[in-house]
Amino acid sequence: MSFVLNNSWLIPLLPLIGAAISGFFGARWLKDRSHWPIWLTVGASAVLSFILLLGMAGQVRQAEHLRLAEEGQVQRPGMVVDPGARKAIGHTDPWFTWISAGEFRASAGAWIDPLTVVMLCVVTGIGLLIVIYARGYMAGDSGYFRFFAYLGLFIFMMSVLVMGENLVMLYLGWEGVGLCSYLLIGHYYERPSAREAAKKAFLVNRVGDFGFALGIMLVFLVFGTVSYFGDGAGTMTGVLEKVSRYGELPAWQQHAVMWIPFLLMLGAFGKSAQFPLYVWLPDAMEGPTPVSALIHAATMVTAGVYMIARCSALFVVNEAAMLTVAAVGAFTAIFAATIALRQFDLKKVFAYSTISQLGFMFVGVGVLAPVAGVFHLVTHAFFKALLFLSSGVVMHAMAGELDLRKMSGLKAVLPRTRWLMLAGCAALAGFPLITAGFYSKDEIVVAAMDRHWLIGLVLLGTALLTAYYTFRVYFRVFEGPLVTPPPAEGHGHGHGHDEHSHHNHEPAVMILPLAVLAIGAIVAGFLNFPGGWLGEFLGHSPSLQVAFHMTAAAGTEIEPVFWGQPGEHRIHVQAMAISGLVAVLGILLAYWLHLQERARAEQLAARLPGVTRVLDGKYWVDEIYQAGIVEPLRRVGRVFFGIDRLVIDGLLWTVAYVPQVAALVMKITVQRGSLQGYALTMLFGVVVILLLVFL
Repeated sequence: MSFVLNNSWLIPLLPLIGAAISGFFGARWLKDRSHWPIWLTVGASAVLSFILLLGMAGQVRQAEHLRLAEEGQVQRPGMVVDPGARKAIGHTDPWFTWISAGEFRASAGAWIDPLTVVMLCVVTGIGLLIVIYARGYMAGDSGYFRFFAYLGLFIFMMSVLVMGENLVMLYLGWEGVGLCSYLLIGHYYERPSAREAAKKAFLVNRVGDFGFALGIMLVFLVFGTVSYFGDGAGTMTGVLEKVSRYGELPAWQQHAVMWIPFLLMLGAFGKSAQFPLYVWLPDAMEGPTPVSALIHAATMVTAGVYMIARCSALFVVNEAAMLTVAAVGAFTAIFAATIALRQFDLKKVFAYSTISQLGFMFVGVGVLAPVAGVFHLVTHAFFKALLFLSSGVVMHAMAGELDLRKMSGLKAVLPRTRWLMLAGCAALAGFPLITAGFYSKDEIVVAAMDRHWLIGLVLLGTALLTAYYTFRVYFRVFEGPLVTPPPAEGHGHGHGHDEHSHHNHEPAVMILPLAVLAIGAIVAGFLNFPGGWLGEFLGHSPSLQVAFHMTAAAGTEIEPVFWGQPGEHRIHVQAMAISGLVAVLGILLAYWLHLQERARAEQLAARLPGVTRVLDGKYWVDEIYQAGIVEPLRRVGRVFFGIDRLVIDGLLWTVAYVPQVAALVMKITVQRGSLQGYALTMLFGVVVILLLVFL
């Protein structure tokens, strides 16, 4: 533990080294072995991350034993600990001074606390399973070495984002994962659709990142630092320490602090695909399926949730900001869920489900339940990676076909994948008692009901839709009579997605990671089974403790939901029962419409043509953006392009052309090769000079 803590730089550095090896030596020497550097380095980072987790858990346990011993109590199973008495556990590992300019200083270093460790295990652990799967999925791809190099770079950037001890390092990782997503979404750059999707992801994220950058600048202007915490010696020099004394700040700083969360949340909305900046994520399906899993489960889209949880002390000073986060999350959740109802592209359904589930997480952190939000982030990583990677297996077997209307009964072709995807679908739907998604989603619903009942009702409605569209996919793909699309010629399928065709549709290198993820999709829910381990563990995070104490000092009663504790047992059981019932109803509705009698779904759609048209058009948000933003900006760009060519470049061309014309005139009229003419010109010049001098 101490070795890893003092050499934490190894965790992000190892994937970077692997990426460099695969990138520089893959094309000529490694070729189809380019995955090995990534396997080894990401695997080593995962091992180091889990060592940190075990060591940090030991510190938490020791701290609780010492505290209880001082109070004369005995630790008992299920004992609810007073959050206010928990010891904050965090370690700074400075690497080197990165930026020093005037009063601005930013160090490169790691901040290690329970929140960091949990996120690191998600990034490196899920990331390792995805890169193992990618070995089978990308076999034979012409950009094999390049793909694995970018995967390693992606995990490096996300590790920097999570581990950074200040906002500038977080921003470095933030921009880094944006760059990597651009490179990986556009992996098949010969396809126009992939190129456009990559550009769209990059540009939409720039909108949010601009607000995030302004927020960091305002943080430095107000607090004079960008570090989360000081040197650990009680100097209270970090941002989160200074904001905890909000009432002691000068008036102008108090006013400025109120704007910081709005700027930061703009960045979070872009990176985590919340309304109105969600439009890039569905198009990101143009990348290879392992990329979809990595973006949706282990990296990038979780960054916004993590940032708000980490900086929650900056958010709780402004109740309007917290309500905005929760309201946007709730709206995005049900908005994306309704779009998913009418998607027939297998990966697009799960893409919109990611947007919806991220909305749940934003509600969690927005209603002062950060543990519930992070808990759902962890469980979602398991089952969403499982669902995307299972979709990749289906694509292999179906020659790249993704249309739900062109396949059925695949349990006969993919028996193992059928059970694995069933586990993922059950977790996403929140099937009661036995899935991770049920417990994590339930905690957010309970917290939302406690704080804002209307948001809680929206989430319950979203849960019903989620269960329905999830099992709509499962019943259409795996149940019913066997229907397979005609074999595609070559590797093209005209759908805009990657595909690889193999005789063995369920190779071990692809199935084994799915099996591990399926286990996680079931058992991860017990990490924070009401009153469970995760809330206790995260309760020792200094970032969350500062936010909790600030909220408690303001007189807000949020103790149980903040730490993911059950609160009043009767209310929690009722909420669990309602949540479970909603999930079961959604599954039964999907069974009735898409398995028992499949014609019913289209008959219902025909009876509701207006609703169907709106959902098929995805509310025409992309078209509105295209007509209202993209095209006007394109026209403005053309005007400025014309000004640049005709005015600016024209002026430069004129300046360059005048000497040429003058030289030509001189050549024709004066410099004709006549010595008498030259002498006469010289004499004329001498006379002019004499006149100027003596007159």
